[in-house]
Amino acid sequence: MRAGAAWRAWRVRLPVLAALAVLSTAAGAQPRLVQLVNADSVVVDATTGETLRTLVGNVALRQDTTQLWADRAVQRVEAGLVTLDGRVRIVSGTDTLTARRVVYDATTEEAVAEGDVRIADSTSVLLAPSARHQRRTSVSTFNEGGVLYQDGVTLTAPRGVYDGRREVATVEGGVELRDSTMVLTSQRGVYDARAERADFTDDVRLRRRDVRLDADSLTHFRSTERSLARGRVVLERLGDERTDDAEGAAPPDSTRRVLLFGARGEHDGRAGTSRVVGDGGDDPLLVRLRTDSTGATDTTLVRARRLDALRRDTLAGTLTQVLGVGAVRLVQRRLAAVADSAAFERLVPADSLAAVVDRLALYGPPRPSVWTEGAQLTGDTLVAHARDESVERLEVTSGAFAAQLDSVRGRVRQLAGRQMLARFRDDTLRVLSVWPTAEAITYRATGDSLLAGGDRLSADSLAFHFRDGELREITGSRGIEGVAYGPLILPEPFRLPNYAFDPSARPTRASLLAPDAWEAAWLAEDAGREESEAEGVDPPEGRPLAPVQEGASSAGG
Repeated sequence: MRAGAAWRAWRVRLPVLAALAVLSTAAGAQPRLVQLVNADSVVVDATTGETLRTLVGNVALRQDTTQLWADRAVQRVEAGLVTLDGRVRIVSGTDTLTARRVVYDATTEEAVAEGDVRIADSTSVLLAPSARHQRRTSVSTFNEGGVLYQDGVTLTAPRGVYDGRREVATVEGGVELRDSTMVLTSQRGVYDARAERADFTDDVRLRRRDVRLDADSLTHFRSTERSLARGRVVLERLGDERTDDAEGAAPPDSTRRVLLFGARGEHDGRAGTSRVVGDGGDDPLLVRLRTDSTGATDTTLVRARRLDALRRDTLAGTLTQVLGVGAVRLVQRRLAAVADSAAFERLVPADSLAAVVDRLALYGPPRPSVWTEGAQLTGDTLVAHARDESVERLEVTSGAFAAQLDSVRGRVRQLAGRQMLARFRDDTLRVLSVWPTAEAITYRATGDSLLAGGDRLSADSLAFHFRDGELREITGSRGIEGVAYGPLILPEPFRLPNYAFDPSARPTRASLLAPDAWEAAWLAEDAGREESEAEGVDPPEGRPLAPVQEGASSAGG
């Protein structure tokens, strides 16, 4: 071969020691970015216009403080690229990358890895089918799925970028953040491991043992277990827990659920407190669902300016409190109410044989009112007591007034005094008592149900007795006095002091939860999801909510 041709295109296969001498002066004596430390064999090829070095067996390379190992490697010397195959490992400081194949750019110090990629440093481990890792910045990018393990946290996403120096992961495409206390999912988000803070957006869902939180966006602080939610917030507190000495705390009772809807929400996992508020005049909504043994669901709806919830363990059992502040409107199966503020308490006794006790307190000013079975009860403070979901009594303290439309006579019967007590049986009003300085207005009828006149009574105490929703008897004690009026001489208006009767002010289910409201759509989709999960089929995309009807007891009604 002519000497000139040998210089233009040459290929050398030498033992490793001889090859090292050749490599030190080849390629126009350009400074090498990657140094060869070891290889079982070396092939140098310059026939293509660039120098290719093929290294096989126990390959070890070094660039400054970065060390590279592989079973096989091909160097493109002028381009500064190294392709490593088979048990690839790259170590730089505390960063370690392993994979089946890596293309390493010596100029940018970037590695493009494929096959069982593992990128680890002193605090985290990233696993992915493929990834791109920048050594200078310790930034890793993955687009074919990845799992990041960081100080008790598992972060999973289809695509993402992890900054190892800042310990910040930016992920998207269906994200899950999981630790020992919660699971957080969304379409995209940022997790700051140092601050233990997650900022997630787009279809966010936080799941804890007894709390579920949905929102358009959410900020979660792991160190304090505190969450701040924004945009169509749904905070669900699963039902009451009983303590079993043999097995510890029982799982949450899914037949009793409290859902808080609002524009913004806050939940403190350690304190067991929750809060939701509205935005732009749209008040938050509370929906309380109770499913009995037959599968029927009883629904309570509450609107207020602000809704707070608290759960804590006491010696007597588990106490749940819900507080509504500002323009409270409440609708239950047999009861409706308005107040400036309201407090609902439920005590689930530690003794599983004891009854669950409920208490609802309504406060003014203005004076709160309760409607039940056509009667309106008003006073400075109203407190309802229930046992095992059944109302037993309603207490009215100071300024008590009750009114009920006499459907036969078309007049409003009235009862007033300083204090009042309504007693119920099977959620039906049986006795309405008032004392002291009790006053009452009632009406008489002829045999053919025409108005025969009216009576105004006073006594130390008076009581109305009801049966099947109708007034059957009036009793009194001490100092009973009265005035009877004929039909032609009835005073107009015929009213007691502090008169309060306005059926139109009674809140309705439709007024609190319109069929086209976003909360109604969420409830319908949730009901469809629960039915699908019970039947073992995929949940539907959503279904229309049936129109709200008065007296309905479904989640939508």
